[in-house]
Amino acid sequence: MANPVVANIVMGNAIVYYAPVGESEPADSVAYGTAWGGNWARVGYTNAPLVMAYEDEQVEAVPQEALTAVKRAKSAESARFETSLAELEADYLKLAFGAGTVSNTAAGAGQVAKEELVIGGDVDLDEYAWGFEGRYKDSSGNDFPVRVWIHKATAKLNGELEFSRESEGVGIPLQINALADTGKAAGQQLFKLQRVTAAATS
Repeated sequence: MANPVVANIVMGNAIVYYAPVGESEPADSVAYGTAWGGNWARVGYTNAPLVMAYEDEQVEAVPQEALTAVKRAKSAESARFETSLAELEADYLKLAFGAGTVSNTAAGAGQVAKEELVIGGDVDLDEYAWGFEGRYKDSSGNDFPVRVWIHKATAKLNGELEFSRESEGVGIPLQINALADTGKAAGQQLFKLQRVTAAATS
């Protein structure tokens, strides 16, 4: 039995970060819009909201003496996050393809500057930690961050790249699919959501 729960957790300009698996989360005190530091690298602008989907499958125990289940448990779960990257760059395409190699060549005599992405024939997918930041405004007008961290995930291109005169720009539809971080305790292995609601008192 599938039980999907879909929520739009950040409307508008979600800020996207990625880092090597195992990278520490930024401190709670890092203000909204401030670089996370460490090995967190910000991905450029997005042109779609960040959407989260959590799904689980459940099994039920129905004894012969009862007509209704007496116990229920999860048998599987998954989490995915989707947005669209507004900037068409080789490094961002590599993230969306989940594999590939990017090379950059500097301009020189008779040589144009260029970036190249090559892909194909590699079965392994790149794994990263991912993070998203949105803005929460309290009743007094103060801005606080809403952040989501995915401890470990792979990414994929979630659609087609459209090059069109009618298009508002070529977006990179990005889907990030969480993997279990088995180094964390049960109940903490997929992702973490944090909404800062007030500043520290001192």
